Amino acid sequence: MIIKSVYLKEGLFERKIEFSPTVTFIHSKNNSCGKTTLLRFMLYGLGYNVPNTKRIKFQNCEVIITVECEKLGIVSLCRNDASSIVLKNGNSENTYVLPEQQQELHSKLFGTDNRDILSNLLGAFYVDQEKGWTLLNRGKVIGSIGFNIEELIRGLSGRDCTELIKKIALLQREKEKYKQMSSVAQYRASLEVDSASVATDSYEDTVDAEMSSLLLQQSQIKKELKRIDGTLSENNKFRKFISDMKLLVQSPEGTVFPVKEENIVGLNDSIELLITKRKMVSHEYAAVSAKIERLEKEKDSEYEQLAFFQSASQLEIFDRKILRMPLNPKVIKSELDRLEKQIKALQDELSRATRIDNSVVKEVSDSIIAYGTELGIGDTESIPRTYLFTSNLKELSGALLHKTAFAFRLAYITALEKALNIKLPILLDSPSGKEVDQNNIALMMDILKRDFSDHQIIIASIFTYNFENALSVEIKDRLIDTMVEA
Repeated sequence: MIIKSVYLKEGLFERKIEFSPTVTFIHSKNNSCGKTTLLRFMLYGLGYNVPNTKRIKFQNCEVIITVECEKLGIVSLCRNDASSIVLKNGNSENTYVLPEQQQELHSKLFGTDNRDILSNLLGAFYVDQEKGWTLLNRGKVIGSIGFNIEELIRGLSGRDCTELIKKIALLQREKEKYKQMSSVAQYRASLEVDSASVATDSYEDTVDAEMSSLLLQQSQIKKELKRIDGTLSENNKFRKFISDMKLLVQSPEGTVFPVKEENIVGLNDSIELLITKRKMVSHEYAAVSAKIERLEKEKDSEYEQLAFFQSASQLEIFDRKILRMPLNPKVIKSELDRLEKQIKALQDELSRATRIDNSVVKEVSDSIIAYGTELGIGDTESIPRTYLFTSNLKELSGALLHKTAFAFRLAYITALEKALNIKLPILLDSPSGKEVDQNNIALMMDILKRDFSDHQIIIASIFTYNFENALSVEIKDRLIDTMVEA
């Protein structure tokens, strides 16, 4: 993919910026002139939900980005607000609602419908000045857009773990509910210690007991209604089935009768009996529901009167309700422990399904080791293949972390090129970090020139770098600086 141009319009000002298919520097003599804003405008124009910069709100601007894709050829993306984007390809024009249809749009642009790949593409080809140079394999790329190496590896290797991921998500939601219950149980325990200060009411206890009995009764009646409805449905289906068979019955006298719904002896009586019973049970259900509703109104009225006559605060009313909740801290803790064990077991299973006997893991790891060795991070002995999935970033800081993040990105881009047969652009925001000397920067740029010369490279920086035939886009005081012609 090659980003050919970006047109920006903000109110009465506009600007169109052309990019080289090889190397483009977005340059300014000072910081805070619009370099980062331009890179984010490019991502915004591609349909990503990126945060605004201090000077410009993207949703108030018109953005038209022209790109050349391996699958579609030259296309234009027009975005006038945050909620939609228009893709123009030749004579066709399609509108995508964002963020709901973002992946559908990106499947067209990048030539894959693999959700795991699409969700993690940006973390491979874009390095943000704030978070990008500390992001290795998990975390935020920019704003709310995340990156997860396990997802990307599964996408690249075509391993579908959807059902396993759903199970984990379901258990995690259940775990969160129990954690909330645990907090309430702890709060309730603290109230019990000081229960003398919380008003109790035997009338409320009586109402609660009656309410529990009615709710149980309501549940049983509801089950009976469901059973009757099921039987009626089956009988009606059977009656219609017999009728549709067009059967004939011969009497002892020799008379032949067609079998119809109305002359099936006994069946109609059974159905009528069930209908009558259902009416009776339904009436009983309505009566119980009415009692429940009446009791709920009485309780609400009681609390309203309490608040009015006794000037009770919402906290006092809340405390009274919490005290009457039957919460068992031991049972809750037991459930939390059980859920944590189940989640851990499923996560281990997911990890094995992602990593074991996976050639993509080896290829990406080998690339990281190769680039890491060249950048002076380590070598084949000090960088294990499992380093791709590392969670230990404490040992990395400054220039070492900066170069490691760079090596990881190059490995991702290489793997994506092989899997999708596309050459992603490489967007780097401020690659010259505070603790990175010019020798390390030179090493990084030399790798780009040698191994990624057939990719489009766009670098935003106050510094210049030694690339042949590079295009320089100068930003002076303001990014969008030309008055719209009348």
